[in-house]
Amino acid sequence: MLSTTLILLPFIGFIIGLLVSTLGGGGGGLYVPILIFLGVTPQVAVATSLATVLPTTAVGAYSHHRMGNVDVYTGLVLGIGGIIGTLMGAYLANMIPSTILKEALGVLLIITTIPMIRRILKERKTANKETKKQGNKKIDDKKTVTLTGAKRLVASFFGVAGGILAGIFGISGTPPVQAGLYSLGLPAMMVIGTTIFVLVFNSIAGIGGYLLLGRFDLTLTLFLASGTVVGAFLGPKLLGKIDQATLERVIPPILVFISLTFGLTLIL
Repeated sequence: MLSTTLILLPFIGFIIGLLVSTLGGGGGGLYVPILIFLGVTPQVAVATSLATVLPTTAVGAYSHHRMGNVDVYTGLVLGIGGIIGTLMGAYLANMIPSTILKEALGVLLIITTIPMIRRILKERKTANKETKKQGNKKIDDKKTVTLTGAKRLVASFFGVAGGILAGIFGISGTPPVQAGLYSLGLPAMMVIGTTIFVLVFNSIAGIGGYLLLGRFDLTLTLFLASGTVVGAFLGPKLLGKIDQATLERVIPPILVFISLTFGLTLIL
């Protein structure tokens, strides 16, 4: 790894940290391809990504929690599922051919967009009615949900799916987690904050699993993390300046697009 490349890593990390803490995520989907492009082997890139995701998500989750954007209980349910899924993913990665795994996860990502699309269509149909009823009433952007037995199982499923994605490919597992939170009825701001909180668990489990293999580069992790921490801290502050109604219209379609694109890329 050239020293000039190492110098660029904090700046790259800052951009990624800013983006993922604004849209909700950990950055794994960006770290891995960038590291491979810079000449890092895929195995080291995956492990380094999981390690770098931890400070990004930890700082982002703390910042969002201070702003009231984290549903802690729901996040814990998905987080526990994420730990299980991440460890399963690390194990499966050594048992199943990578081509089959990529195609299966691509299908999974596309499936997880279904509840988000249904919610988008439903909310657009009722938007005018709600506007008339609420008048100038502020949208509740801090709403939490109560998890019954059935909802708890649904939440756990999405948590496990996100963990499997993280464990196999070194990415944070954002799409399934966000799909689950949206399907449970959380508003956009809470989805973003709670997602980042859940990804902390995925990262910790991934580091624990891959640390035994000794496949991540501490130097790469430190250089990337120095930038991502700053970007992840500033992202929520940027979100606080954006109108909640605008977020509700813009964020879900963006997340659907990202999930579909990523899913199709894995399949094709």
